[in-house]
This record gives sequence, structure tokens and C-alpha cells, in this order.
Amino acid sequence: MERRALTCAQAEAIAKAAMAGAREKGFELAIAIVDDGGWSNVQMRMDGAFPAAVDAALAKARSAALFRRPTSDFSRRVKEGMPLAHLPHVTPLGGGVLLERDGVFFGAMGLSGAREDTETELAERIAAEFAAGRIVQT
Repeated sequence: MERRALTCAQAEAIAKAAMAGAREKGFELAIAIVDDGGWSNVQMRMDGAFPAAVDAALAKARSAALFRRPTSDFSRRVKEGMPLAHLPHVTPLGGGVLLERDGVFFGAMGLSGAREDTETELAERIAAEFAAGRIVQT
């Protein structure tokens, strides 16, 4: 897989799109965008999001980036009985997704502050918009 850096402008545009999507649904979330190495590019907490959501969003984004898979995979595996609790950097909660475009991995996004299924749904929608080139840098 080719490596391409996620720019700060791209990370900010993705976070703004996630925030707009959260507002549409009436969610108050924390949003984290990380590069391909799991290092934070953008972190934000919407006004009504609980403080711990920031750490959870970052953990989800890092987990997705470092393992190159959505965190919903880990959540499903834990529910199926697979013991993942002692693996470093595994966050078995949905809401962490990869940011890819044209087969190139850029980084990951984590959302926290709503139900796991709704976080995952919104994160997947925003990731698909990024993949399709519909998220424009401002």
C-alpha cells in the first residue's frame, strides 16, 4: 500500500465534516484524526461532549491506524469471545475508521460520545466522503 501523508488541512476538513454530520444527527462528539502512524493531527470536543470522549476518540483513531482496520472489527471479535484486552493499542469499540483514497492509506478517524453503532455509521460515512474526494480542504 502506498504511503501518503495526511495534511493538516485535510485533517481539519475531515474533522469539520464529522462535526457537521454529528450536528445533523444531534450528537455531541469528540473527534480525533491521526496520521498513518497513529499520531494526532486534529482533536476536538464539541460543546456537549463528555471530557473522557476525547481520550476515547483518540484511542479509536490510533487503534484503527496502527492495525489498519476499523475498530468495529475488534468490537465484534470481543463479542465473539476473542480475548483482545491485553493487546497494546487495541480499542475494541466501534467508531474508529481508516481514511483511504485510491488504495492509499492516509490515517484514521475516531469518534466518541454517542452509541457505538451510531459513531461507526457516521465515521464510515465521513470516511467514504473522503475516499470519494468530496471533503474539500478549506
